[in-house]
Amino acid sequence: MDTKETIFSAPGKIILFGEHAVVYGYPAIVSAINLKTKCIIKESHLNEVQLSISSNYLLSKSSDSNMLNYIINHENREFEPKTKVSQRSVNPAYYFIVEKILNMTTSQKSPFIHIDSEIPPGIGLGSSAANAVAVIASLSSFMNINLSLAELNEFAFEAEKIIHGKPSGVDNTVSTYGGIQHYKQKKFTKLSVPDIDTHIVIVNSGIQRNTKHYIEKVADLMEENPEKYQNILEQIGKLTLNAKSSLLKGEVKELGNRMKQNHLLLNELGVGHPILDELVDSLDHYGSLGSKLTGAGGGGCIISLFE
Repeated sequence: MDTKETIFSAPGKIILFGEHAVVYGYPAIVSAINLKTKCIIKESHLNEVQLSISSNYLLSKSSDSNMLNYIINHENREFEPKTKVSQRSVNPAYYFIVEKILNMTTSQKSPFIHIDSEIPPGIGLGSSAANAVAVIASLSSFMNINLSLAELNEFAFEAEKIIHGKPSGVDNTVSTYGGIQHYKQKKFTKLSVPDIDTHIVIVNSGIQRNTKHYIEKVADLMEENPEKYQNILEQIGKLTLNAKSSLLKGEVKELGNRMKQNHLLLNELGVGHPILDELVDSLDHYGSLGSKLTGAGGGGCIISLFE
């Protein structure tokens, strides 16, 4: 048995500008952060795939095409795999990743997959995308499958759909490529930002929220009052373009003002939270140039710009 380990890591992210609007074709500016997910894979002595996160799960080595089809056709639903698992159900996204990769090879190796993440889940820092990218990169390498970055990114996007329903693709893209990205309709450009003596502080509100819920909430509001909410999304889109210009020029104070404006627009969109507003006010008191929620809203994190 091969005792070598295959290790890949992938970063979390913050959305600097454009969350929610990006789902509807408007641009977003996203940055990788220094919190990462690491996936470590070694060969298992058992003839089955083993997955370890906070507790151990077991997945059958044999591929179940019916279950894979179930995931693809009902990708937003929870399920209990037909194969042997522990008492808690395996996240469908992990099952999807493992099954798809096993179907791409004739290798008989049985991987033991351990996921070690520094990224807290449910607070808008892209934990699920980082997990997906790290697992796909590690497992494909372990099984001697060569994936390009573009293929890895698309694969992770499929996994994100299982978890979030209608994700924008932003999280998996920045987790795959890193850096600061301008993203629009699956097209991304890495931004060359001047060296600015500033810091972005990430503050966790302690309120977990479900990304899928808030994506669906905005979709429902768009159906109820398309004129009102389309106008808000358009304003966020224009603001994001202006913020890109400020970022590239190193206009720090202007960037902070645009963060404040983006936060107010997200409140108008219905994804704010009183605790987030309190955090914004507190950060302003301590000299922040601008603060805003990042991610789906309803809780999660605030990002704040300081000189």
